[in-house]
Amino acid sequence: MSQLAHLRPRSTAEIVDATFRFYRARAGDLLVVSALLLAPPALLGAIAPSSAERFMGMFSRWMYYFSQGAVAVLVAAALERNEMPTAREVFRRLEGRWLKLITTSWLSALMIILGFVLLIVPGIIALSWTMVALPVAAIEGRSSSPATERSRALARGRMKHVLGTMALVWLIVVALFFGAAFSLSVIPGVSELPDRLIGMISELLLVPLAPVIGVAVTLLYYDLRVRSEGADVSAMIAALPATQPEVVTEA
Repeated sequence: MSQLAHLRPRSTAEIVDATFRFYRARAGDLLVVSALLLAPPALLGAIAPSSAERFMGMFSRWMYYFSQGAVAVLVAAALERNEMPTAREVFRRLEGRWLKLITTSWLSALMIILGFVLLIVPGIIALSWTMVALPVAAIEGRSSSPATERSRALARGRMKHVLGTMALVWLIVVALFFGAAFSLSVIPGVSELPDRLIGMISELLLVPLAPVIGVAVTLLYYDLRVRSEGADVSAMIAALPATQPEVVTEA
C-alpha cells in the first residue's frame, strides 16, 4: 500500500521531524541528485571569467530549481509508490518539465516581489500561496500558471501553517549552514583563500543542505493535499482489492 494512505494532517513540528527522518533514510540518493545538479555550477563559478558572473548566477539558480524538482520526484516516488528511483530515473521522469520548473519559480518570485513592493502583507500572502508551486510542477507536470494556481488552492486558509513550517525549516538550514561555515573558517589557511574559492566552498555547502528544503516543501505539499483533498483516503481506496461481480445462475 502507498505510504500516502497512512498520512494524516501533520503539525509543523511533525513535518520537520518527518523531513529529517526521510533525509536520514534516503541520504545517499538525495545527496547524489543534489551533487549532480549543484556541484557543477559551484565548480564552474570558481574558474569562469568575471564577464560570465551574471550568467553563472543564473545558471546556479536554474540548477537549484532543478535540484528541488528532483527531490520532489524522489519524495513522491517514496510516498506514492514505495520506491526510490536512481538519479538517472529521476532525471528521466523530469523530461519535459525542466522548463516548467524554471518558469514556475520565476512566476512565484515575481508574485512575491510585486506583493512586497505594493505592501508587505500581499507579499507574505503570495509567499504562502506559491510555497508548493514547484513540487506541483515537478510531480504533476503542470506549467507555471496552473502550478501556482494549484499551490494557491492548496494553501488557501492555511497561511500560518505553511509559513510557520517553512520558516522553521529555513531557520534550521541557515543555522546548519553558518555552523558549517564557521567550522571551516577556523581551519588554518581557509580564510586566506581567494574570494572565488571561498565562494565555491560556500556553494558546495548547499549540496547536503538543499535537499532538506526540497523534502520539507514536498512533505508540506502532501500535507496540504491530505487537508484539502483527502489524498490519504483516496490512496486507501485505490489500494482496496477490486470486487468481483456476483454471477447469478438460474435454477
